[in-house]
Amino acid sequence: MKNYKELINYLYPRNSFRPSNYENISLIFSKFIKKEIIEQTKSKKDFLISILKVPALSLNFIKRIENQKKNLESCGYKSISLKLKTSSRLVVGLGAGHVLETSLTLHHIFGIPYIPASALKGVVRMVSFWEIVENKKIKDEREIEKLQEQTYDKQISDSDDENILKHKLLFGTQNFKGLLVFLDAYPEIQNNQDIFELDVMTPHYSGYYTKVQDPGDWENPNPIVFLTVKKGVNFCFNVLFDEFRAKEILKDEYFPEVAKNILRKWLSESSNLSNLVKNWIEAALKEYGVGAKTRLGYGIFE
Repeated sequence: MKNYKELINYLYPRNSFRPSNYENISLIFSKFIKKEIIEQTKSKKDFLISILKVPALSLNFIKRIENQKKNLESCGYKSISLKLKTSSRLVVGLGAGHVLETSLTLHHIFGIPYIPASALKGVVRMVSFWEIVENKKIKDEREIEKLQEQTYDKQISDSDDENILKHKLLFGTQNFKGLLVFLDAYPEIQNNQDIFELDVMTPHYSGYYTKVQDPGDWENPNPIVFLTVKKGVNFCFNVLFDEFRAKEILKDEYFPEVAKNILRKWLSESSNLSNLVKNWIEAALKEYGVGAKTRLGYGIFE
């Protein structure tokens, strides 16, 4: 080989790429994109269409998740689980860096779409917070900011009311690790099931968005095709409650007593905690959605 270019051409012949030859969609979408591939498929849209033809692998993820929950339960965690189905398109990680302008969060090993635990926890925590705002009938923005500071920056105290204490105990504060542990949410996929579809967004003022020029009707629309998870895909959501730490907290003589009483109720009647968390998750996913473009109706579940 005389140079690097000849080596690349030898390892990746111009006509060697066939998406159907690969089982990991993540590799095709993120690693196998080269100039030669785009030239073969003629356009970004054709390349994404070729990905749609790759059958998704089931990998029996439900069994894997169940084994994971059993192992964690043996370590002192209580699992809270539910299944919901996408009622609209879902796209998580749309704005992440990618050579094709738009991205999609895919498992880097198994190549299936998933909802990261951090994204799920964020939207569920938001629902819990606004539930407190509604119960307190707070409308002033300054009061809402003070409540945000109280629920996130302030330590757990007997002066907090019950709803704020529940929020702090489960989601944590700056100085306290929350007792809820969110797991990544994975889809239920049958062999050869179609779970992806294409969508398009059309920015009309590219120059304005890039701060090059003022918006004007003389600019040409710029259609951007991107990959999404289609409507009707079942996802499994799993949250764990750290019972071991909760029991250890009860032994702490300096921990606020009112908060201890809440923990005792959750430990003696776990259904109360389970129903509370499930209601938050359902409200978060059915009303607000998760992922990108939720204000346009993406990421909603039923």
